[in-house]
Amino acid sequence: MAKGFAIDHSMTDHGGIIRATQMSASQMGSLFLVAGDGHFCPKCKCWSKIIKSHDHIIFDGKAVAYVGDQLTCGAKILPKQDHVVGDSGSRSGVLDNLSNIVTKLKFDERIQLIDKDDDSILAFIPYYLKNSKTGIVVAKGTTDHNGYTERFFTEKAEDIDIYIGEIE
Repeated sequence: MAKGFAIDHSMTDHGGIIRATQMSASQMGSLFLVAGDGHFCPKCKCWSKIIKSHDHIIFDGKAVAYVGDQLTCGAKILPKQDHVVGDSGSRSGVLDNLSNIVTKLKFDERIQLIDKDDDSILAFIPYYLKNSKTGIVVAKGTTDHNGYTERFFTEKAEDIDIYIGEIE
């Protein structure tokens, strides 16, 4: 089952809302949450931080958080409706039809490149994106005037490595 990224203003199962602390990486304008981002937990009455769960995607030395990742108080990050991918584990006629539709969908992605040192947009910069597992180039080109890559599509959620410059 694919997991969505945890993004700014994601809620926890303890009723809290987590704000992003980094401002350089976003998906469709929504900032990613990273390990160490936190909130005051209304249930536990304490400051609670996201616990690192992987080393797949790192921004500014911190792992990007996924839906379902845990916080130090024991809370879990809940999905936001526009970033959820998955199934319930049980099927009915309606779920079978929905499952058939979902399997035909592709992941539509676009990445904005921003310099982490001075937060400047990396416009008109050559780049290429590789699948982390297979090493296959999934997209290449030059960022637009807002620092965005061209849209690229994948069949499922995949870890992508970002390279700036021409393909080696």
